[in-house]
Amino acid sequence: MEKIVENRKRFELKGRIRIFKIWLYNILENENSPYNQIYNVFALFIVITSSIGVIIEFTPLEAKLPPDLDKFLQEYEEIALIFFVVEYITRWWVISNFTDDFKRAYYSYEGSEKLKKIFFATKEAFKVKFAWMKTPYAIIDLLSILPIIRPLRAFRILRVLRLLKIIRYGGAIKSFVFAIKEQAYLFLFIFFTIITWIVLLSLLVYIFEYNEGNKLFNSMWHAIYWGVVTISTVGYGDIHPISDTGRIITSIMIGGGIVLVAALTGTFSAALVSRLMTLKEGGLKMENLENHIVICGWNETAEEIMEQILSMKIEKEKPVVIVTNLPKSAIGIDLPRDVFYKRGDFIQENVLMEVGIDKAEHVVIVAEREEGLSERNIDARTALASMLIKTLNPDAHLYVEVLLDEDADIFQKRMRVREVIIHGQILGKIMFTSILNPGATSLIKTLVDKERGIRKIKVSNLGNFKNFGELLLYTREHGYLPVAVERRKKIHLNPLDSFLLEKDDFVFLIPSGGGED
Repeated sequence: MEKIVENRKRFELKGRIRIFKIWLYNILENENSPYNQIYNVFALFIVITSSIGVIIEFTPLEAKLPPDLDKFLQEYEEIALIFFVVEYITRWWVISNFTDDFKRAYYSYEGSEKLKKIFFATKEAFKVKFAWMKTPYAIIDLLSILPIIRPLRAFRILRVLRLLKIIRYGGAIKSFVFAIKEQAYLFLFIFFTIITWIVLLSLLVYIFEYNEGNKLFNSMWHAIYWGVVTISTVGYGDIHPISDTGRIITSIMIGGGIVLVAALTGTFSAALVSRLMTLKEGGLKMENLENHIVICGWNETAEEIMEQILSMKIEKEKPVVIVTNLPKSAIGIDLPRDVFYKRGDFIQENVLMEVGIDKAEHVVIVAEREEGLSERNIDARTALASMLIKTLNPDAHLYVEVLLDEDADIFQKRMRVREVIIHGQILGKIMFTSILNPGATSLIKTLVDKERGIRKIKVSNLGNFKNFGELLLYTREHGYLPVAVERRKKIHLNPLDSFLLEKDDFVFLIPSGGGED
């Protein structure tokens, strides 16, 4: 029987490893993560610079590389190969959770022979990783690291294939291209103005220098070369005017060139900053998000949910998107980079599609108050959003907050909402319970505490148990107490020992030590 319920130290260690693995996944595979964008730029630099030696080998030049440069490029290529081998192994590790996949397959196997169960579970656990290895990007990665095997290094084509990795890190290039594309008209206008400025004034100087007998200006192309060097303020000095008129025009050219070049670089910088700010503020579409959490609306309930998500670092594992009409400055808490913000009305289909609602796993709709709307109208907005979300994503787990008691039944029975919370009702019940039973509030807080609180686990993940009594004995041995069983969304609180368990039941566990502090 596989031991799933771990002791506290092992649980914390496993949690830290899991967070580290998720962090690596976001860097290497999550295109929506800002860390992935930064890594792509770095990896793109490694790909291009480590391929310089190979590119030079393929160029039809008779000149040989200087010995020190040749040695440096070879050593650098060795380091790059080791880097990409480590990257490939890391990607293979983070692409799936082998332990979870193994356990899931192990307990789903119908047979009773242990060796067959282990073989089946191992095969299923590796299936996800093998599927990743057959993807085009992974094949390119593998081909690019094959020269690490020295006999294969003789095949220069394998070393050139490393350049195909540029496709994988194309996201970094796309950001630059997109920034230029956004301001294409302004870029072209300034660029052609600079070209006209250089050609016109260079040819004027050429005319005056030719008549002055300046042998340095041999042709119009020498003059244009001089103009490019001059306007960039490099000034090699190999060509220079000697006439007074030529020097005056040169001064005018440098002054105008400084303004035009500064305008070009300023426009490019502004476009890049605009691109980054748009990403930060959630203005970009997020159709690539999958299995993420979407919070529609913002109020004190959403704020509490968000604080719990951040404290448990769930945003490191699943992307989180907040959709609200409120400006980001009005949210009241600092959102990390892993949390996306989208300003918009969540009852609009285009807004929901921009945050990938069709591929979201969990959707929370809170009763966001707006000026001029009654409680009935706010609940009506929530109902409209619920129906729209269910149409766009029937498989999403939907949780809603309503303001009026009579609306709760409508959501649960007619809209197939997973959980309905009536605003203020739970808080009122907790306060009333505390009046009758002093200290009950502390107990409830302990039960929902992220470290010591209740944990929900599928019974089949713990083992095969006939009844609740067997499950009770097993979990108590491992420092946990089962308090309830969930069957088809119905909660059976503290059932009898003879209560028969089914394969799809869930159990709520309380870890030991919850009352020590």
